[in-house]
Amino acid sequence: MLNKIREVPLYSAAFSFLIWLAGTDLLLILIDKLFTFPLALMLGFGFIYPVGATAIFFLLSKRHGVLWYFPAAVILTSSLHMIFWSAYRIMVPNILIMTTLCLLFGCGIGGCFADKEAVRAYRERQKQKRLGEDKPYTPILETKNNNDKIRK
Repeated sequence: MLNKIREVPLYSAAFSFLIWLAGTDLLLILIDKLFTFPLALMLGFGFIYPVGATAIFFLLSKRHGVLWYFPAAVILTSSLHMIFWSAYRIMVPNILIMTTLCLLFGCGIGGCFADKEAVRAYRERQKQKRLGEDKPYTPILETKNNNDKIRK
């Protein structure tokens, strides 16, 4: 299962997304309920969140290249957090800007260090699989069932 998560970009993006979401929500709950002093807020969302988010985005982009749907899902989720969760909106007003900057920086640097040949080969295999070109060619006239139908 871990091998499939590591190799398939969609599964890897979903796993990275869930880790980012769990880390963000856990950090917010810890700062909102447990450590309520301002230094914890500054340390949590001024240092821990940007470093952790950038590392997650970097590792995903380094392995699979820049995936268009991953930043869209992260920004949409962060926007929904801002709309529906009052603690998120009150405590961290610039989280959308910080998340966008972490996405741009992490995915950009990760895309620079990505193994472009491996990413291109994987996408080519997927394209051939969709088109059916990975199957061996069998002529229509040489199949046994077809020859019987033609003779009758």
